[in-house]
Parts: sequence; C-alpha cells; structure tokens
Amino acid sequence: MKKMLGLFALALALMSHGADPYVGYIYPAGIQAGTTNRLIVGGQFFGNIKGALAGEGVKVLDVEFVPNFPPPVGEQRRWMVKWLDQIALKGDFTQPRLPVESEHFSDWRSNRWYFVLGDLDLGKRTLVEHFLYTPRNALQMSPALSQKLLVTVAADADAKPGVREFRVFSPQGFSPPRPFVVTTVPHVEEPLYVPPHRPQPAAPVVTTIPCVLDGQIMPGSTDRWILPLEKGRTVTLRVTAREFQPYIGDAVPGFFNPIVRVVNRRGEEIALADDYFYHPDPVLTFTAPTDDEYTLEIHDNLFRGREDFTYEIDVQDGTWAPSVRELSLSPLPKWDVPKDSLVRTYAGVVEKPGKAHKHAFTVKEPCELGFDLLARRAGSPLDARVTVWKGGVEVARVDDVTNTVHLGSVIQAECDPVGRVKIEEPGKYEIRVEDEAGRGGPDYFYTLRLHRPAPRCEVWCHKSGFAPRSWWGGQRVRFTVMRKDGFDGSVTLEENDFIKFTPNVIPASSNRMDVTVVCKLQQPCAPTNVTVTASAVVGGVSVDVPVIPANEYNQAFAWDHLIPARDFAFKAFPGQQPKNFRRQGQQQQRPNQQKGMRPNQQKKQMRKMQRMQQR
Repeated sequence: MKKMLGLFALALALMSHGADPYVGYIYPAGIQAGTTNRLIVGGQFFGNIKGALAGEGVKVLDVEFVPNFPPPVGEQRRWMVKWLDQIALKGDFTQPRLPVESEHFSDWRSNRWYFVLGDLDLGKRTLVEHFLYTPRNALQMSPALSQKLLVTVAADADAKPGVREFRVFSPQGFSPPRPFVVTTVPHVEEPLYVPPHRPQPAAPVVTTIPCVLDGQIMPGSTDRWILPLEKGRTVTLRVTAREFQPYIGDAVPGFFNPIVRVVNRRGEEIALADDYFYHPDPVLTFTAPTDDEYTLEIHDNLFRGREDFTYEIDVQDGTWAPSVRELSLSPLPKWDVPKDSLVRTYAGVVEKPGKAHKHAFTVKEPCELGFDLLARRAGSPLDARVTVWKGGVEVARVDDVTNTVHLGSVIQAECDPVGRVKIEEPGKYEIRVEDEAGRGGPDYFYTLRLHRPAPRCEVWCHKSGFAPRSWWGGQRVRFTVMRKDGFDGSVTLEENDFIKFTPNVIPASSNRMDVTVVCKLQQPCAPTNVTVTASAVVGGVSVDVPVIPANEYNQAFAWDHLIPARDFAFKAFPGQQPKNFRRQGQQQQRPNQQKGMRPNQQKKQMRKMQRMQQR
C-alpha cells in the first residue's frame, strides 16, 4: 500500500512539473502604440514563470505572480473589509487594529497581500475585493483560470499596428499563444470593480472617436458605454471577442457569442447586431437620428460570463463593412497545391442569391481532376457547392469535406469543397459554383483551383513552443500528418541547430505520433523563434514540408481543434532541474518545516509569528 501511495505521489509530481503554463485570457487584450499598461493574465501552472513575450515592438517590463487567495472567514474577513472601506471611503491607509486574540485566530488564512492592503495599489486592491465579494460558483469556476499574473508591457511609439502572439514561459514550457493587439488609437477600459455596498461607477463616456473599448463580461452582466453623437453622424462598432478565445472546452456553445445594441436616452433600441454573416463577432453600423447620448450595450447571447469573456470594440466614424477574413486574428490558411500540378484557377463572386457562378473549360482526353475551393477558410460566408456539367447534364459534384482533424479557428471550414472527379469523355464542360442555401452577395467570394492529382502532405505539430528539459530527457510532442491525393509515404522530422527528434520518422502506416523533442544546446538561451521542417519522398524525389505550429483546443466538451500559430517559440533550459522536483526514492523535507513538528503545529507557529510581526 505504501509503495502504491509513493508511486501515486510521484505521478502527481511529474504531472505538476511537466505541465506547460496555460494562458486563458489577457485583459485588456490590446494596447496603444507609445503607451505602457499593466495586463491581468489569467491561467494555470504559473508557479515557476520566468518571463513573458508580447511580440514585436512590445516590451515586457515586469511579471508578477498574484498569490492565490484563500477565502477569509469570520473576524479576518470583517477586519479586511473594514480596512478596504477605510481606504476607499476615507483615504486612510493605516492598518486597523487587529481583533483581540481568541480561539478564532487559528482560522485566519495566510496570504502575503492580506496584511499589507494599505501598501497595495488600486489594481491589486481591486483584485482582492473582487475575490471577497464574488460568490464562488462551482459551475463558473475553471481550474484553467485559477491563477493570475500582472504583466507590465510597453509598446514602442512606432510599433506596427496589428496582432501579436502573447506567451509566458517557464522551465516546463511555453504557454499556447494568445492574440494581443497593438493599435494606433487610444483605449478606454471599463471601470474597475467596486463592491456592491459602495456607489457604483457611471458608464464611461466615449469622447474620442476612433478608439478601442476594452472590457470583460461576467455572469449575467451587461457592459455599457455612453456615446454622445449629433444627428446624422454614422459610426461603426466592430467587436472582437470570440477571436480572443476561439474555442472554450467547458462551455456550450464553446465560445463567447456577444450581442451589441444601441439605445437612446429613453431606452428605445436604435440598432442591434448579433453575428456578422456566420462569424460570432458582430459588426454594427448605425446613424444617430437625433442629437443624444446613446448607450452602447454588450453581453453574451445567453448572458453567460467569466473572466475569459474578454472583448474589444473598435469604434470608428463612417460606414465600414470589413470582410470576415479581416475580423480573424488567426493566421491565414496555407494553400498547398503545387504550382506545377495546377490546371486552372478561377476567382469569382456569387453575387445573385440562388444563381450559380459558371466557368467553361475543355478536356482533350479522359483524366482525373482535383477540385479545391477556398471560401469559408478565407473568410467568405459562401457555403459552396461545385458541380460539373456536360451538355446540360450534371456529371460530377464536389461538396463538403470531412476532415479527421478540425483545423483552424474558422467555423465550418469544412464547407469548402475539396475532392477529385473523373472526367470520362473529352469535350466542353461547365463548372457551376453556388451557395448551398441559395444565398449570395458581393461578399460571397471564392477562388477555385483545378489541379492534376498531386500526392502531398501537411505536417502539424500539436505544440507551438518548445522548452526541452535535458534533465528529463526532452519534451513529448505530438505530430499529425494530413495525407492528400493518395500520399502514403513516411515523413521524416528534420533536426536543426536547436532541437532534434526521437524518433524522427512518422511511418507510412501512421497519421499521428508522439515524439521526444531533445535540446541540442549546452547553455541556456534567450527565447527565440525556430523553424521546423520535415521531408518526404514523393514520386522518387525528396521534398521539404514546412511543419505548421499549432495548439490543441477542445470545444464544448466534445471537439478537438488545432489552432495554428505564427511561429515556433524556443528556449533552452539545459541542466536546470526544479528545486522541488523529486524522483522516485528521493526524500525531500518540506520548505521551512522543523524536524519533529507536525504540519498543523507548524502552521499555528507561523501564524503566531505573523501576528507578532504585524503588532
């Protein structure tokens, strides 16, 4: 029995030390160029964080771990509330006198912030108050959001506007990247949390347009912003919410689905927007009918909420109808049809609802042609169907493709027709491209490629950051091979100056394999980006295949998705073993534990010492 318990403890230790840090949200999710701000980063496995990366032109100045808050009860809670109210209402930061010592002192919870509330800045005190006054709902709580970091970042004045990838890293690995946006316009954040017994802050007044509004939606809440507009002024509100967290594993639907609406001073609805085509993040354009102070409201369509329900609202003057591709923060899809196998490329728009877009082509001899249509994957709302006709008779049809792995953040990317058809007779043919539901319009664009069958593959890595640990032999990583047009060969993962793979060959009989990433460096190095390639033999010729960095996400308890990243991040930690790592058979004394003293006795002794110091 003791041996089994020992093995179980060892397994828990290995799981703890082997888990990559995870970033569940960043708030605010963007910054204006030339400014400095402190971000709240929520996630898991933050205990040994060594730093953070925020992308080109954005410097990380400081990373501070927020201590986990044990719930104070009884006298301790009343004492803390008294101190916080004293600071907020009277501006008196002096620590109130501790209650007379009684038997209840043993129940006081230890936290390094609880006894220095007067020394904390407003942001840190707000975190403590939010914890004290927010009910702990087990249905809303998530272990993946149980820890917090305070990360101070500064964006260069000439930082290029656009999307960056934010990560944190530790000797255990890199977190999957989160989108972080740099803008040229100012940001306005929603008011900080105020306990319910104090006067609540008014909705922020937006005095400068263009701007970006930053906020978080909590359970059942609706955020409001005031827009003073004169009659006839047109503004466009573009919401980014679902894109910051494409898939949520423990929510149904598995993403934040915001709704925005505008009401006048009398509460009358002026405009409302939900989805933008099939995209959950809405875009709303409206014109003010009179001079008024309009209220912009945003909430989840089911009034759900949590700390990872973050959003940005880009407020601009005038009418603006972006393509859905412009709304996506994910990398663009890669089209891998070899140039030498292309037969024809057609680009068009299904403008008229219920009408097919037609193209003519001639076949000189029987052949097999591959059809690959790019629409939904590129941001078009088109749910395309491709049919091939000869003399008014349909001879072939290509529709949705069923992927064994869900790739990318685009919803229903499988709507794009991909497949092969056999052309039996020479002659003139017609290709018809139409929307499956009979819709159409100027936004329903597509690109269709006809190609000769070209055996090829894509190689996806289920991790976009490597931090190999030489003291534990390396880092286990999963790779997936997407085989196309009959490719059935093996794939070799090529080593580079930083890493090598063991084993490095994914056999022809396998589409997925776990390999060990081994660090080749003998000294630690600063975080950097690396390129990973693979090779395969196609038609007797060795070809290079770029490996796509990605991270695996679960949607609504059921579906796994691979979300591509822009780069592979790498940092070497050779020879560095965590201080509290314990291999089987090793004995390790708990920190600060006195010999011959039980853990409960030690806790009581520590509490007495803290009280003496505070007095």
